[in-house]
Amino acid sequence: MLERALRERELDALVVDLRSVPPSPQLHIEPLAELKGAFLCRPDHPLTRIKPPLRFRDLLRYPVASTPLSDEIGRILVERYGPQAHQQDFITLRCDDLTPLLEVARHTDTVLLAVHAAAPDMVELALRPAFNATGRFGMVTLAHHAVPPLLSLIRAPLRDLLTDQAVV
Repeated sequence: MLERALRERELDALVVDLRSVPPSPQLHIEPLAELKGAFLCRPDHPLTRIKPPLRFRDLLRYPVASTPLSDEIGRILVERYGPQAHQQDFITLRCDDLTPLLEVARHTDTVLLAVHAAAPDMVELALRPAFNATGRFGMVTLAHHAVPPLLSLIRAPLRDLLTDQAVV
């Protein structure tokens, strides 16, 4: 949906996990930062009272929310946690927009699968085996089109902001 909006010039740019963007000569892709992915919950969630590390099955007692995941992240989940971690089976709430998912996770027992930098107020759940996956974020614009002036002004601060949160 976002890529369509970019192609139809409803948006000037996207900042997304680059693994979700299919290669295209019509798109200019600029990598920005790699951010740590995690299972997150509110600080007073019942899972925070269990001695870490948690097992994946512990998460399954609660709804899990996520934006669409790349095939690569889907493979990582199944490799680490088995067939029960297939995203079609364990993710119960999906949305293209992270903002409403954050609000749901902040006010309910829903667990959120996202980059930790998007929700620094939430608790990262330590799992065994560790999740150890990242989002490779970058800016996507239309190739061979003039860059809007405002986009040129925010590119450097955006890179700095993401780099401050990047995986070392």
